[in-house]
Amino acid sequence: MISELSPDIAKLIEDVTADSKGRLIPRLFSKLQASKELRAMLNIGRPEQATDVSRLSDAELIQQLADQAKELGIEIDLNYRFAQPPKSDAKCP
Repeated sequence: MISELSPDIAKLIEDVTADSKGRLIPRLFSKLQASKELRAMLNIGRPEQATDVSRLSDAELIQQLADQAKELGIEIDLNYRFAQPPKSDAKCP
């Protein structure tokens, strides 16, 4: 009896149909279909969008950020300097 199956096994059944003799035939979920749906949901194996910033060169990214800042009325300084510790005037012996 299908009702006597454990809950873990019952979850694998997608549909139950009856044949011409009245016997119930369970149809299991397709692993292939589940894999396809999961890959589509997670965007696995699809070509990336052209707007992906990781595909931009440094100059293109800096320009795009500068343009967005200008549109928003924000003043930013985009350069290649990295944060450096402040220089101390005192010399250590």
